[in-house]
Amino acid sequence: MTGFGRGIVERDQTKIICEIKALNGKYFDAEIRLPKYLAELDPLVRKFLSDKLTRGTLTVSYHIKVESENGLNQEIRINLPLAKQYLEAIRNLEFDLGTVLNDPMREVLKVPDVLGLGEKEVSSELKDAIIEATQIASEKINDYRIEEGAATGKQLKEYIHQISNELILIENLEGDRREALRERVYGNVLEHVGENNVDENRLEQELLIYLDKWDISEEKQRLNQHIKYFIDTLQQEPTGRKLQFIAQEMGREINTLGVKSNYFLMQQGVVKMKETLEHIKEQVLNIV
Repeated sequence: MTGFGRGIVERDQTKIICEIKALNGKYFDAEIRLPKYLAELDPLVRKFLSDKLTRGTLTVSYHIKVESENGLNQEIRINLPLAKQYLEAIRNLEFDLGTVLNDPMREVLKVPDVLGLGEKEVSSELKDAIIEATQIASEKINDYRIEEGAATGKQLKEYIHQISNELILIENLEGDRREALRERVYGNVLEHVGENNVDENRLEQELLIYLDKWDISEEKQRLNQHIKYFIDTLQQEPTGRKLQFIAQEMGREINTLGVKSNYFLMQQGVVKMKETLEHIKEQVLNIV
């Protein structure tokens, strides 16, 4: 499911803001944008979010402001041997050219790696605050998912009831379908054989076999069972994968109904059920 969560933690002179943007996805995939000096926290944050949010495509950003000297220390490093070598080279150049530079040290300090910053030392308090901010943001994502899930569940129930109602309409048309099939068979027989040459008993037997071939009672029963199972799963702790499987089974029964109905008005109902089932499949993808 989509969502956005922000966690803010302030301690002493330290402020951490964690923002998580989530898009729906079958698997867990996170882009964690930590400052380079906090790269060691990446596996910990990733594991925490994977356990907490299960799946989805996440973009996790951090804004860290540290004003306290105790929270984040960084050493200034001077490469003294390298500086001496450059300064000596400049002195030699001055001698060879017969000139004097106004500020040779300024030129030395411009040289890469002569003056730089060492690794930042991150305090355990700062690390704990970053994890806490991540937890707050992920909980807000979960709250959003719960709210969106309730709306999705309500919509799914409406869709499943639409399919159930269409199935009832199809059941009510079965008598008309059987009569239409009977009239069609009789009409074809009389047209090609003639009324005087018809064996009524044999024709009735063949007609019963023909009607039995197009019987849809088993498909209706199984579809009703799938509908009930879908509703029961929604009322429990639903999992998107389980609902997807049930929807697939419903689709198989609906397709068979469409093939075996052999009656236009019933096939119209089947088309409506297929359309509603596609909406269900789309919504189920949003459920974890």
